[in-house]
Amino acid sequence: MTATEPEVQQAPVLAELPRRATWFELFGDLVFVAAVGQATHRIGGHPGAAAVAAAAALFVPLWWTWVLYTVRANRADRDETGQRLIATAGLAAVAGMAVYLGGVGHGRGADTGFVVSYLCARAGVAALYVWDLRREPRLRRIVTSYVTGSSLTAAIWLTSTLALDPPARYVGWGAAMALELALPLLAGRRLSDTPGDAEHLRERFGLFTIIVIGESVLGFTNGLVKAHTASAAVLPGAAAFALSAGLWWSYFSASSTRPGAHEELARAGRHLHIYVLGHLPVQLGLAVTGGAVGAAVATGEGHLGAPLAACVLGGTALFLTATALIRASFTGVRESVVVVRLLTAAAVLLLLPLAPHLPVAGTLAASAALLAASVLAEAPGHKRRMA
Repeated sequence: MTATEPEVQQAPVLAELPRRATWFELFGDLVFVAAVGQATHRIGGHPGAAAVAAAAALFVPLWWTWVLYTVRANRADRDETGQRLIATAGLAAVAGMAVYLGGVGHGRGADTGFVVSYLCARAGVAALYVWDLRREPRLRRIVTSYVTGSSLTAAIWLTSTLALDPPARYVGWGAAMALELALPLLAGRRLSDTPGDAEHLRERFGLFTIIVIGESVLGFTNGLVKAHTASAAVLPGAAAFALSAGLWWSYFSASSTRPGAHEELARAGRHLHIYVLGHLPVQLGLAVTGGAVGAAVATGEGHLGAPLAACVLGGTALFLTATALIRASFTGVRESVVVVRLLTAAAVLLLLPLAPHLPVAGTLAASAALLAASVLAEAPGHKRRMA
């Protein structure tokens, strides 16, 4: 370059930013917050075996709807106006699920409203995939599989609802739901045509986990309000807060591995199926625990009955076991974090026979203490994984 030649300024090269959840995805999560709240309210309002089983069963189609919208967005979302409009219509159907969820099991009207809302929400996912085909021809095989499978299961849902009476109606629902959960496994290699973004998928499941943990926070604060006698509720409330914090810490310490450690999720296969479907027991366990915590705190200084104790302790143990097995699919079952987590789940279950003899605060505090000990014991394993 000579003295008379002007210096050419090179534009700075910006590193490609990692994909994050969009504002519209977060708005959609708010709609699911309402629906999850209705499911956990059924547990806290009537913490008997039948009510808990019904709430857990109704949580599954709600959770699956969120998964379908999330995975579709992970594969092909461009956050365009057309996509937003279609998704908004689907979210309106999710709001319908929330409205009817509390009445399911109490009449054909609520049952029909819930099923129709669910099928409309699923139709929204199908419409989004069809919209995406304009720019993503690679989605054609998965769209064909999704539409075909959804049509079959929709027929089972509607036939069971309109033609059968309980309990046969709910057996039909269960069969339809089981088939829907199996559809990704049946699709096999067709999913490999549509790789996704691993970090975005992990973020989305983390956000939904926070939503469900939030039901624990809402539960114990509502329990404190219902307790009236503040002095009797302080210790159970504090223990419930510690339990909620422990659940959060346990989940996110296990998922805070180094960037790129979950790249297997970008490709359809065993790891993706285990990660996605494995989050059903993770988040179901959190929902059951959250629904019961409020009722537990509201009892004040009394003892937990068997149903409430089973929800709090069983939900926590289910959460720990499921997160351990998801992690084991990446690290192996003998990894230290996996072993510690499984042992902690067993220790939590050992509190079940003691719960009727302990005050509410004692049972909740013992669960929180076991979670805290687990987090501390797992720390060296997390550091090695992040290295």
